[in-house]
Amino acid sequence: MKKLILLTSVLFYAFSFSQIQINEVDVDQTGTDTTEFIEISSDTPNFPLDGYLVVLYNGTDDQSYKTINLAGYTTDPNGFFIIGSNNIPNADITIGNSNIIQNGPDAIAIYQDDAANFPNGTAVTSTNLIDAIVYGTDDDDDIGLLDGLLQTIQYDEDLNGNKDAESIQNDGFDSFCVDLPTLRSPNSCVLGVPEMQSESIKIYPNPVTKGFVNITSNVRGIKNISIYDVLGKQIINILMHGEKLDISALRSGIYILKIEQGKTTTSKKLIVK
Repeated sequence: MKKLILLTSVLFYAFSFSQIQINEVDVDQTGTDTTEFIEISSDTPNFPLDGYLVVLYNGTDDQSYKTINLAGYTTDPNGFFIIGSNNIPNADITIGNSNIIQNGPDAIAIYQDDAANFPNGTAVTSTNLIDAIVYGTDDDDDIGLLDGLLQTIQYDEDLNGNKDAESIQNDGFDSFCVDLPTLRSPNSCVLGVPEMQSESIKIYPNPVTKGFVNITSNVRGIKNISIYDVLGKQIINILMHGEKLDISALRSGIYILKIEQGKTTTSKKLIVK
């Protein structure tokens, strides 16, 4: 019985400590970084964040410089929660106008702990750690942050030489990629997974130059089409009966196209020229 109780306790501990994770961070933009954000995701929608907090660490001294208490908040119906600058639309917590999140080498960590235990200047720790990312913008690795947060990789937002326009995104396999921001939307680096599982749905042309895109499927039925901008704002949401979608109202830029048909969901980067 004692072994059973112990096992149950361990499983409960592991389950309760794996409900939320760092999903995306964008720490560097052109100029004074006025659209920086941290996106948290939960395994279930509307997940209560009481007892959790986000701690920002400065690689200069490997100490905390900001603690964000998540008590009283929940993730949204899609499991997202946004901490961002005042310019991020519909951010759940705003943290200032610009240059709040350090560009690196620095770190962001989620803890299940009391915020009072993390005043500014707290040394990096793995106690009660839920998730963490150590990152930079073409910086040397910060071994103190990596070791202190039990991480092995320092992710580079400038990996593609485009740090001002791209973010660091969770790929769903305990790693991160770098691509255009996907605020409150599926991350770019995992978009290929459902698409590979759904080769019956195809879109063309892409890039789009004539104001429309074709969306074809081997399966009959209505398609639910959603298009989001790079900040996660839904621009288009319609039920599509045919194959040609009019997107002439979209300005030139990069969007996320999400197609739902039956039990199949496909998301893809859409370029409009």
